[in-house]
Amino acid sequence: MDIYWYWPYCRGEELAPAAGVIGAGDRLFVHTTPRHADPITSSPFPGCTVDASLPAVTPVREGSVRWTAERASTYIGRVRARRRVLASFTPDVCHVMYLNRFTDPWDLARIRRRVALVSSVHDVMPHTTRLPEPLERNLLRRLYRNAGHLVVHHDYVQRRLVGEFGVDPSRVHLVHLPVIRPNGPPETRSVSRPPTVLFFGTFRENKGIPVLLDAIDRLRRTEARFVFAGRGKRELEQQVSDAAGRDPRISVEIGYVTALRKQQLFGGASVVVLPYTGFASQSAVLHDAYARGVPVVVSDTGALGESVREDGTGWVVPPGDPEALAATLHEALVDEQSRERTTAATNVLAQERSPVLVGRRLRALYEQARADAIPGRGGAVVPRSGQAGGEPGASSP
Repeated sequence: MDIYWYWPYCRGEELAPAAGVIGAGDRLFVHTTPRHADPITSSPFPGCTVDASLPAVTPVREGSVRWTAERASTYIGRVRARRRVLASFTPDVCHVMYLNRFTDPWDLARIRRRVALVSSVHDVMPHTTRLPEPLERNLLRRLYRNAGHLVVHHDYVQRRLVGEFGVDPSRVHLVHLPVIRPNGPPETRSVSRPPTVLFFGTFRENKGIPVLLDAIDRLRRTEARFVFAGRGKRELEQQVSDAAGRDPRISVEIGYVTALRKQQLFGGASVVVLPYTGFASQSAVLHDAYARGVPVVVSDTGALGESVREDGTGWVVPPGDPEALAATLHEALVDEQSRERTTAATNVLAQERSPVLVGRRLRALYEQARADAIPGRGGAVVPRSGQAGGEPGASSP
């Protein structure tokens, strides 16, 4: 089987499910953007090729004219690069890992006519709306209609796709995010001294950063340290930096976080906090915490609250409530027995959602998508003239 993963922003560790996807004689071609601070130099999996040539966005002030022009140019460039790869060979399955609502409602319809199409839906609704809501929903409805088989990481997302966008439930497939643990045996966790609360990820308006800062201010008597690591909206970066200037318990790391530094941050955390005020997805940060056996405190929004209650991995608070967040963070830091239970729960999840098992579930879906795509074709690759046996994507820049 020949498989094409279109995956902007792929990190090296995220390739791990390929171990369960690739079979004997298979080819997996991963198309991603370059990461100069943390590049994917090669794939550790036989049969897997990584091409980090997708156009990357230039970091400029969000919302500016230049920002809009840069995004439009980049999105169009990515579509063209994807088309060049798909023109250079005919994969059995194209898996679009990240959907773009501005280009993919039309381009995916074109792809679906040629190959079996699978798409991952991370955010039922975007984190940040760019258009009036009726127009956003019309775009998304068309996008989901043309995106082939849909992969979701929690049934919360499936319910919204079916209930709000009329997606046929038979097209939606639950495949949990993998729990990608560092090499070696599971860790026995103990709270560091002083204990550390970690906020990790992109700084967006919906992430609840002001709520967390308010909660930290209410925890004046705790000796805990509070670490913010990531980048994003400049106003939020400035807000946490200013808070660190006032409160020595707060430390801030603004910028891209490499895989090694991410492991260090999660390995040193006593609690990971996700105080989101609005969310329409599952969280990869949640699974990063699971990978290191770290308890979590999350807001009851999107799939976060449901996941933590189902998985038994931490505490759930109402969104936008700094008083409740402060009280729950204090409880999480002092309740050693609960922390031990959450670590045990993450050990179970690490087995049930190992990268190999997640990869095998994806492989089964690819087989189904290939069988459903073109009746009579039988899933056989039909190479373009002069491309038989060629390396996927060899003609792409």
